[in-house]
Amino acid sequence: MMRLRADGSGAEIHATGLRNSVGFDWAPWDGTLYATENGRDLLGDEFPPDELNRIERGRFYGWPYVHGFGVPDPEFGGQYQGDSAATDPAHGFRPHNAPLGIHFLRTARVPAGYERVALVACTDRGTAGRGRLQVVALRWRDDGSIEESDFLTGFLNPAGIIGRPHSLPKDRTARSMSLTTTRASCIA
Repeated sequence: MMRLRADGSGAEIHATGLRNSVGFDWAPWDGTLYATENGRDLLGDEFPPDELNRIERGRFYGWPYVHGFGVPDPEFGGQYQGDSAATDPAHGFRPHNAPLGIHFLRTARVPAGYERVALVACTDRGTAGRGRLQVVALRWRDDGSIEESDFLTGFLNPAGIIGRPHSLPKDRTARSMSLTTTRASCIA
């Protein structure tokens, strides 16, 4: 991940070892940057986990040598020559859950229980037919752990896929969000 000024100057490497970090957002309670990450394919339906990473300057997050919580890649794991160990993810998603957009809830009128919550759009790309097309809520507990629960489901029904959640853009006031899907260019 690179960091640069708005005018494009001052580019620097901020963090390394991230694979396909599609969505990122800053936690409103402390300004910490989090990024979703899609894990490697071709290692089966149950490995590797997709990740939510707490992005910190100078950290190495494992790609392509280490997956999830310290599991070496079967092909590239023995080739790592770096100085530091891979940083564990802040949260592991189910393998191939394909977490894409992430959005922390920021308004003063958040419903009870949603004060320290991020919503993540997940577009299952696995082959096991799990149908995990959904938006999940991630809740930060006081001890720093993260709890995942379903927030919005129903994108897969008996008639087939009606949409794949992709991103969670918000309006300028951060009071309402829309859900973009990859099906028929819909915005709900």
